[in-house]
Amino acid sequence: MKSRLLAFGAIGLSLALAQGTVKTELVGFAMLPADTFNGTVPSGQFTGTGAKLEQPRFTGQPVQGFSAIQFGPSKGSYWMMPDNGYGAKYNSPDFLLRIYQITPTAKTSSGGTGDVKVGTFIQLRDPDKKIPFLIVNEASSERLLTGSDFDIESFVVAKDGTIWLGEEFGPFLLHIDATGKMLEAPIPTPDFGAGKDASKDQVRSPNNPSVLASSPNPGAATTANLNASRGFEGMAINPSKTKLYPMLEGTVLGDTPGTLRIHEFDLATEKFMGVIGLYKLEDPSYSIGDLTVINDNEYLVLERDQGSGDTAKFKRVYKIDLSKKDAAGMVQKELVVDLMNISDASNLAPSSVNGTFKFPYVTIEDVLVLDANTILVANDNNYPGTGGRGKDVKDANEMIWLKLEKPLTLAAGVGTPQ
Repeated sequence: MKSRLLAFGAIGLSLALAQGTVKTELVGFAMLPADTFNGTVPSGQFTGTGAKLEQPRFTGQPVQGFSAIQFGPSKGSYWMMPDNGYGAKYNSPDFLLRIYQITPTAKTSSGGTGDVKVGTFIQLRDPDKKIPFLIVNEASSERLLTGSDFDIESFVVAKDGTIWLGEEFGPFLLHIDATGKMLEAPIPTPDFGAGKDASKDQVRSPNNPSVLASSPNPGAATTANLNASRGFEGMAINPSKTKLYPMLEGTVLGDTPGTLRIHEFDLATEKFMGVIGLYKLEDPSYSIGDLTVINDNEYLVLERDQGSGDTAKFKRVYKIDLSKKDAAGMVQKELVVDLMNISDASNLAPSSVNGTFKFPYVTIEDVLVLDANTILVANDNNYPGTGGRGKDVKDANEMIWLKLEKPLTLAAGVGTPQ
């Protein structure tokens, strides 16, 4: 009986950690308007089926869809990375893959405009022809990469200054230098599932080049074992910058529904070492948006439902511990922020009502630890998507600084650079 009571108590504690309530305060707010463009390279000339319109919809490149964030080269700046563009492979061949330098001036209780300045950018490109399959700009000398080539969703900066990206069409890991040049061929994802041989079996989405090249006849089985747009949505690097933790957004065929693989990738050997843990979604229909480091074992995860605006109910930040797993390999979760219930006593955000701020965007895909008490969260606005702040209102890119109820235990080097 005692062992049963202890087990019940552990389960109750786990549920309390995952589903309890927390107090969070909005201490900073900034917004980049939806209609923010860079340069004069037109975009938006293709439909979801790949049909070419008579004219591009936009005269420049939208600075939108931020799916990952890291600290920038100067104090107060950040590198923010849009994903594959207009939401699909076939409507994004003229959306250039870039990482933008963003400098916000947060509105706080002591002042600030809440504006966001867009600076320089890193353009992804493959002039040395490292990519072994056809890309949109195959014949050009620069071979600029587009949203039809890759769906980039996460990135980190390695100790040597090179950049590693997680993407979803493969899903692949991509390795570029600080100027955006591909350093090697995309690295495929081994399948570490039960009964699989990770030396030859791979996790593949329907947009994987090998799957597309061997497309089955109608009604025949596909070789894909991961749904589209469910690849490496989140990826963190450990404090010593020796390991990557790429995290899938979707469940691999054969795994328990609603469980997501967190991989370990060794940077010295550039090899996947296995699945270090599984993340259990609160509901199998939910998705994760990002993964970021706290210390060697603890990381933050964004988890969300598919709702937007009035239909949004579940948008949260959890702390996970890779060293604490149950018998099935599920990592421990602890609720850190409920993004649908944030105190805004200083009325920093124009959307706050009666001192309460909600972040009801369908895709919230950026989280970064600033210090032990503060994190920065931002949304992917899926330009020109609407619905987060009104049925017919274009979603902006909002950045929110949040003061946590309980401090995080940070490893040395984690947080805002001094």
